[in-house]
Order: sequence, then structure tokens, then C-alpha cells
Amino acid sequence: MKKLKVMNSWETVDYILKNKCSIARFGDGEMDIMLGFGIGFQKSTKRLRKKLKSVKTTDKCLAAIPNIFDKKFFNRQNFKEKPYKFWRNVKFFTKPFYVHYFGGNKAIGDTNLSRFYLQFNDSSKVPEYVQHLKKMWDGRDLLFVEGEQTRLGMGNDFFSNAKSIRRILCPSKNAFDKFEEIKKAILDNAKQDDLVICALGPTATVLAFELSDKLQVLDLGHIDIEYEWFLMGATEKVPVKNKYVNECGKEGRNPENEVDKTYLSQIIQRIE
Repeated sequence: MKKLKVMNSWETVDYILKNKCSIARFGDGEMDIMLGFGIGFQKSTKRLRKKLKSVKTTDKCLAAIPNIFDKKFFNRQNFKEKPYKFWRNVKFFTKPFYVHYFGGNKAIGDTNLSRFYLQFNDSSKVPEYVQHLKKMWDGRDLLFVEGEQTRLGMGNDFFSNAKSIRRILCPSKNAFDKFEEIKKAILDNAKQDDLVICALGPTATVLAFELSDKLQVLDLGHIDIEYEWFLMGATEKVPVKNKYVNECGKEGRNPENEVDKTYLSQIIQRIE
């Protein structure tokens, strides 16, 4: 069996900065869909499976999978017990599939560049890592493509160093049903120098790959919620006020709708 050489999160950010490329992330959810299983907010369809299976690292796009195959990194010393057991099971059941789909890629990033806080025992370097992440959008015009209640960066300073923010709001569930409409909306609204940031589950993975020859698209998913948990000092996954958190049960999936004028002014299109 081929070995999977996966960069760590810091190296993944460095790679994106150096190559000015897109990133398409595969976590456990994307792998579940590729194997024919739906996830909480996205059903598995033949077309989605086919598109996910076509994604690979190119000069313009970095494919990313979980960095759980390096024993020096993935161990109980670094990971809290619950996430360690979760990723251990993912590794046990899906490694052959990750090898099959990504073993020949010239470079593989870490899908968990967006999961930088809650699952680790040591959070002392999180502030430094956050500043490293923010280099990717420093001074850039951003186009967010996100679920209806995702609200990337609303109420925090995560994207405060960006030049500007515009938003395309998409369905929170089964967004891939509107894939072509979402893709067209991005192409119609994005300027060539824009940085497109997607938080839209497996749909974002495919968008990042398919648009990478025209735009830089970062599939960053859960990254804003992780930052919120860091600011809160959370010790487990908890709901975040006014933001959709799929992993927190009914409470997390039914957030309050208190939004500010700045957020509303950034919305340029809604896809329902």
C-alpha cells in the first residue's frame, strides 16, 4: 500500500501562500459521500460522488485530506481523547480509499488546517497560527460563498485584515442541488483578483477544484466556528450565537437571527 505524505496545517498554509492556489478539502464527510453515504446536511448523489472522485492536486489546486497518517503527529499526546478515537476510526476504515484516490498526488494538504483548536491538548500556539492563516486573505477582496446562516466572520475579527467582503448565500442543506447556479453566481460576481472563500461542505470541495483555473478558491468550511470556540475558550463543541453549527444538534442548527447592518450590506446574492 502506498504511503500518504500529508503536509501539516502550517505547511499547508505556506503552500497556499507560495503557490497562490486553491484548496479542496476532503474530510470524513466527503469520504462518506464518495462511499455512498449521506451526511447530515448533504445527501450523496451519483453526480456528487463522480465530481468528488475527480478532484486532485494540480498546479492551481491543492487537494487536502486529514493529517492522521503520521504517527509523530497523530497520537494521544497531541489529540484529546474523543477526537483521537474519532480520527482513529476514520483512519482504520478509510485509509485504503484515501490511498486509492490521493496516493498519486504530487502534494497533499491537511484538511484540518481549519480545525486548529478544539481537538488538541495544547492550544498555546493557536494565536500564532491564526495570524498565519490570516496572511491568506491579508489585504484581499473576499467573496464568501456560504450557507444561509453560516455568517463567516460576523461578530469577530477573523477577517478584519481583508480589504472588503461580499457574500453569496446558499442553501444550508443539500447545496449541491444548486451547484451550477452557485458556480455561475461566483463567475458572474467575482473579479479576477478576488479571493473566494467557501463554507459549503462537499459542494465547496468541488467548487474549489473546478474554479481553480479561473479564481483562487479556498474551501475553508468550519474555520470560523473553530475561531469562535477558541475565543470562547470552549472545551467541547457548543452552539455559537447567530451561527449555524451542524455538529451541535438541534440547538446548533437553529441559531438566532440577530445580524448587523454590515453583514446585511455585504450580501450580493441569495440562492434558494
